[in-house]
Amino acid sequence: MSKFQFILLLLLFTSLFQVSNLRATPSDEDLKKGAEKFVAVVESKNIAALLDLFSEQGTVFMSATYALPKVDYSPAEIRKDFENKSGVYCVFFDTKCLREADSAERARQKARPIQIPLTSVVDLLATAKQRKFVTFGVSSKNGMVGLMLTDVPEPQARQGRDALVFYFRSEGGQMKLRNIEFQ
Repeated sequence: MSKFQFILLLLLFTSLFQVSNLRATPSDEDLKKGAEKFVAVVESKNIAALLDLFSEQGTVFMSATYALPKVDYSPAEIRKDFENKSGVYCVFFDTKCLREADSAERARQKARPIQIPLTSVVDLLATAKQRKFVTFGVSSKNGMVGLMLTDVPEPQARQGRDALVFYFRSEGGQMKLRNIEFQ
């Protein structure tokens, strides 16, 4: 192999590496499609498919609710909650369970009552007046999607009533839920 052929081959590998890195970065469209898929799976109540869409790094549940005893859940903990139909399962599928768990923990901690009643993700989606996916902050593997559920302008939209916010991470070619912000 000549020196020229070696340099040409080295340039080719470098170019291929750079192109593969560009493809690894999700686009706004990838992020939006990932959020749409996630929402469709929640609405279909396909538990097995939904469990596959949680990040392998775990998922953070950010809210003002007392229904969840902690913020950061591993995939195994999420599966356990789904099996027991408690905690994280209630956030997605059972408004009554979510409200009861929140109320019981608030009473135990002598905390003030919640101002806006909690509603599960599936019930929020069922009663949504609109659905508008807005993407933000797409980086090398992560991005945020705001799902507007009403026509309330974004700055005044309230989490868990007018909007949900999802943070996705690209893992194995799929957008997986890393964080969720709800009431």
